Amino acid sequence: MFQSLWLWTIAVPMALVTSWLVKRTIYSKTNIDRALVLYLLITMASMFGGAVIYYSSPSVLSLVEAVAVNAVLMTGGVIFILRFWGENVDEELNQLVATSDNASQTTLQSSRIETQGIAFRGAAISLILLSEFLMGWAFVLISGTPTITSGTLFQTVVGSDWFIFTMALEMVLSVYFLRRDLPKYFVAIFLTQSVVMFFAPTAIHNSSWVTDSIYLGSIAMIGLLIYVYEFLFNHRLITNVARAYLVALLGAYATMMAGLYLWLVVGNSLLFVLSIVAEMVIYFDVLLMGKQAESSKSTSWMLTPWWVFGFLGLTFIAEYFMGGLFDIQYYGISFVSGISLVPIAGTAINQIGAAFFDFISYFGAITGSAWFLIMMGAEMGALVAFKIRITRELETKIRLVMVIAAYFIYSIFLPSFFLSNAASVPFVGWSMGIGTAGAVAPVFLGAILGTYLITAVLSFLFGSRQVCSVFCTAALMYQGTFYDSMKEFNRSSKLGKKLLTSRMSGLYKTVSSVVIASIVVAAILSYLNAVGIISFTFYGTDIAYFLYIFYFNFLWYVIFVSIPFVGTYGCVTTGMCHIGLFNQFVSRFGLFRLKVKDPAVCAKCETKDCAKACPVGLTDLPGSFIKSGQFRSHKCIGVGDCVSACPYQNEYFYDVRGWLREKFGIGKDKGYGLTKLPVIGTPGAMTNAGKQVDAKPPFGENSSSAS
Repeated sequence: MFQSLWLWTIAVPMALVTSWLVKRTIYSKTNIDRALVLYLLITMASMFGGAVIYYSSPSVLSLVEAVAVNAVLMTGGVIFILRFWGENVDEELNQLVATSDNASQTTLQSSRIETQGIAFRGAAISLILLSEFLMGWAFVLISGTPTITSGTLFQTVVGSDWFIFTMALEMVLSVYFLRRDLPKYFVAIFLTQSVVMFFAPTAIHNSSWVTDSIYLGSIAMIGLLIYVYEFLFNHRLITNVARAYLVALLGAYATMMAGLYLWLVVGNSLLFVLSIVAEMVIYFDVLLMGKQAESSKSTSWMLTPWWVFGFLGLTFIAEYFMGGLFDIQYYGISFVSGISLVPIAGTAINQIGAAFFDFISYFGAITGSAWFLIMMGAEMGALVAFKIRITRELETKIRLVMVIAAYFIYSIFLPSFFLSNAASVPFVGWSMGIGTAGAVAPVFLGAILGTYLITAVLSFLFGSRQVCSVFCTAALMYQGTFYDSMKEFNRSSKLGKKLLTSRMSGLYKTVSSVVIASIVVAAILSYLNAVGIISFTFYGTDIAYFLYIFYFNFLWYVIFVSIPFVGTYGCVTTGMCHIGLFNQFVSRFGLFRLKVKDPAVCAKCETKDCAKACPVGLTDLPGSFIKSGQFRSHKCIGVGDCVSACPYQNEYFYDVRGWLREKFGIGKDKGYGLTKLPVIGTPGAMTNAGKQVDAKPPFGENSSSAS
């Protein structure tokens, strides 16, 4: 204990000095300033390098070697400083620009100075990490820290508390020193990065620390993702440096989560410690840019679909392995060993089939697990809560509250933690129709048929919104602020444009036909197999159940991260969800529709905000309103963004409640014929109630009410 205390009396001041040097680096004006910073970093590295030499094999000879190494490095550092004495980088560039008549020469010189800056940052970062590594190595030798795995020295040192806790402290101190010079969002992200770094499970050799740090570090990462989501929602224009930083950071976190997962499963921490080094390089690179990071060119992230795709893809990878970590912590390593995999052997066709089966089975085991859904629900639920705050209509607010409640109660709590045999319960065990809970066996026929009956009745009365906009997990995933804002890709992406309006495109017809046919065939085969007429499975797994895993635990997420190319609610616009297709078909003949109070208002509306706001891309809304005063479509799932987007509050919902009011005279229909609005064509028009109505969306560019 005493030994650890005096070692920390060295580590903490070192972190303080390093953080101060980072600040000095950012404010350096001349090459001599930079050289001095590098010299001090070399001095620290050589000091700990000498300690490593001595404590690796304590003797008089090793002590002499340590002193010699320090002397050589410090002498070389002095020569290095003298080489750059008096050169001023900023003045050199300014003078060149002011006096040069040759634009190409100016550009070349500016590029040279920029290259020098990059080289300097690279050297500073390398020396900081080297110094930290050598300090950690020396302290591991002094304290006798045991190796965490059978891995290399690199894994032991970087995964130790000496390296991890010191780096986390340096991150906090650096942000503190530079807090007035950094944008607020950088400060928030950097500080959260330090928290994630601190809760590294390899730092302390204790099972309780491993468990607690996985949960606490993951919670911090979830909070960071939520913050980034909201930041992007509220700031369409971000600097190129910020965009590169966010993708790089998510890449490091995806690697970190994958590395932790491998560490728990196979005991090798190499990928995890590499992610720690990568995270530190990313952190210091952006930090050392200083104001240059904020002054770089800004671009709308909505105009860079490949960047968004990378952002979503890396986010999903991090979330995927985070869910796997939670599963292992809750169920134990038996969660992994319990995944049904088959040997990849035999003919080439059999090997391909077995590899495909193993991949889908492993992938679906995590994405279909309760803890993955809980983790995703925490992230997406927060975004839906943010949307509730900016939503105008009470009915939409209530529906969004129901979305959050349904996700956690209907999709997680009831089937995973409350019902011991959810497969026997209609509408819960078979929430996504055939295949949800297993084979189409005689014992489950009542529950399966009951599910389709209940959902058909609800869709007839309230529209398919009861599934696609309330009970389905897609409702929570797509309707939060950040993900909802990406519905612009419905109109900007090449494929999204082909899926617009209520028409059935060729792609929609093909996909929906294949999906329905595959489900029908799988259901028949599953039933015949269950009653013993045939013996047919897909590598020992019921074909209907495997198809469900493929569609909803794998393909759905592929479509989800492909939003920049497919648009939002791809499960609806492409027709890949068979339970959605069933409910949308019933809804088409049911009572649900959208109505307007006065079609003349729609005819004069110049913005057509309702069409822009639809997350399914139903751009034919205005035409239908003008023609018939209402809108009915098999693709309409009643999200209600179109209602919120209408600047005249002219649009409203109609379902069984409106029908009952009409049929039995219980009140009147909410809109048509009740509140007659005048023809409105310009902002500032007056309603018959004498209130001014602004034709612009009430919540601004980034709200849920308009795109």
